[in-house]
Amino acid sequence: MKQSFTVIIPNYNGAQLLRKNLPSVQTALSVYAAPASIIVVDDGSADDSLVVLKQEFPDVQVVVHAKNQGFAEAVHSGVNAANTELLFLLNSDVALQPDIFAPLVAYFDDENTFSVNPLIYDEQGSVKRHSWNLRQFKSGSLKLRDWTLEDALTRRKQGEKLATAYAHGGSFMVRKSMFQTLGGFHPIYKPYYGEDYDLGLRAWRKGWASYFEPTVSIVHQSVGAIRANVKIQQIKCTRRRNRYLLEWIHLTPRQLILSAFPMSLFQLLGELLILDKTNLKGFLQTFSKIPEVLSARKEIRQTQKLTFDEVLKRINRVN
Repeated sequence: MKQSFTVIIPNYNGAQLLRKNLPSVQTALSVYAAPASIIVVDDGSADDSLVVLKQEFPDVQVVVHAKNQGFAEAVHSGVNAANTELLFLLNSDVALQPDIFAPLVAYFDDENTFSVNPLIYDEQGSVKRHSWNLRQFKSGSLKLRDWTLEDALTRRKQGEKLATAYAHGGSFMVRKSMFQTLGGFHPIYKPYYGEDYDLGLRAWRKGWASYFEPTVSIVHQSVGAIRANVKIQQIKCTRRRNRYLLEWIHLTPRQLILSAFPMSLFQLLGELLILDKTNLKGFLQTFSKIPEVLSARKEIRQTQKLTFDEVLKRINRVN
């Protein structure tokens, strides 16, 4: 018997995106042909999202936030409302391939599987590099390694499961019990960006694996709720701050002191010379969160089964 699961979609002022993309979710669920449901968490929308959901998608369960609480809290509300062990977390600006679900669900026959994400295309049909998060520590930071779809498909056909540092937050299946054991997305990354990366690394540190499944896909559209509602400079600043937070939480002391800190300062100096102060602001904001960083590092050390270096070796074992 096929496993049941719940699709959880956080929404903020995304009425048109819901109208555009929810039908693809409903089609994919009909193809899967097993008990499954959809929960949309409306995160304080000011548009007609709730009207669209009520009139055009009456079978969808809706959880309402009276005020905007951000991506992570919207997801957490959906997770709490779901009554299945498997969850598919999905952004509202994503359209699904009809047969996407069965290959993803199959990974959870292995009790060690934490999460899995499909291949991600942009609207022009180009493969998004973050579909498969192969990471290595190089030149002071965690770099995304190059890969090809041809190689990924060949290796998958040969029966290899493709380990990834983390499943992309806009479209991934995850085990609810493990997600909640980790406490969900860490609040240090609020309001957005980096929380999925950190979640995947924290899962790996507990010995729980994440995978990339290249035989099924989604299309991630170019303008989601964040870009539609937040100024680009604020997004850039938050991205940089959260990159530092993730590195400061997960890198080893040696990596931080001998490489990450010096390279960050060198990079910031170059940006100041061209009068770019946005990233400096992000760097300075990181310092206000040092107590939280230290607390997160301590908690991970106390419960880890794998060190950070061991995680990188697992991810890059055959690559």
